[in-house]
Amino acid sequence: MIERSLIHVAGPPGSGKTAFIEMLLRGIDGPVLVARCVRNDALRGPRESAPKTDSELKRYRAAGASGAARFVFPHGDAAFDDFFTTDLMADYSEAVVLEGDNPLNLADLAVFVAPPLPVGGRLFVRRKRDRAKEERAKADAMEQLLREPDGVGQFLGHMAGVRFAEFARRNPRLTEDVRSELLAGIAQLRNAPPPGPTEHWAIASSYVSIERAQLVVVNVRGERERARGERLVADVTRLRKDDGLFADILELRGNRVPITAVVANLADPRDRGLRQALARVRRAMRRRT
Repeated sequence: MIERSLIHVAGPPGSGKTAFIEMLLRGIDGPVLVARCVRNDALRGPRESAPKTDSELKRYRAAGASGAARFVFPHGDAAFDDFFTTDLMADYSEAVVLEGDNPLNLADLAVFVAPPLPVGGRLFVRRKRDRAKEERAKADAMEQLLREPDGVGQFLGHMAGVRFAEFARRNPRLTEDVRSELLAGIAQLRNAPPPGPTEHWAIASSYVSIERAQLVVVNVRGERERARGERLVADVTRLRKDDGLFADILELRGNRVPITAVVANLADPRDRGLRQALARVRRAMRRRT
């Protein structure tokens, strides 16, 4: 049995995501589906479309995709099931490439296609963290939860487990005692001196999510951009080696497993960095199958 490989390709607008997918499609044997995904929280449900006149979908098909469609979805757990029940996914394939937002929140390989750093630009920036504002927001949310009829039960279920929450629900006096104690604690926190702001390392806004990628492809459009592209690759590599950067940016959600980061000219099929990137994708697909 052959399982589908899921390849997610992210990056800012105009970075070269579609160009990378075109090269990928030309280098893969076997049927591959491509979905151009966009998250839109204003929608009540997902929408799939595959217009023949869509320029991006035409590029996918011309490059060898066995099927291509657009998938627009709102935030929520349902997006996972909704995507797998689309007409696109009813077709057989050995791999599925997701470009843009990821409705599945998982992938066998996460790719980030990035432009080189701008002149004088940096990947890592210092940001101020308004801890007082964060504490107020937490207190407001907790207070709102506790004032709901089953707020204490929900809180105890999260903190101590379902059994303890059920025990509390069967004991109204205990529930009210817990509610009163927690609300008193919140009031005490509101009267305490607010914590001061702190600074931390963060990713520059145009490169957000690059820290989650397993493969970073810096798309240079000529030799003039190569030095800035190599600087970005060096910074991506440094993220997992510098303790301060790792703690502020990746925290508990990250790992120190080395990633593949290359500088590549996506317009040149012979480019060494591009060949390395495509080989990395093929390795991920072989592991899946």
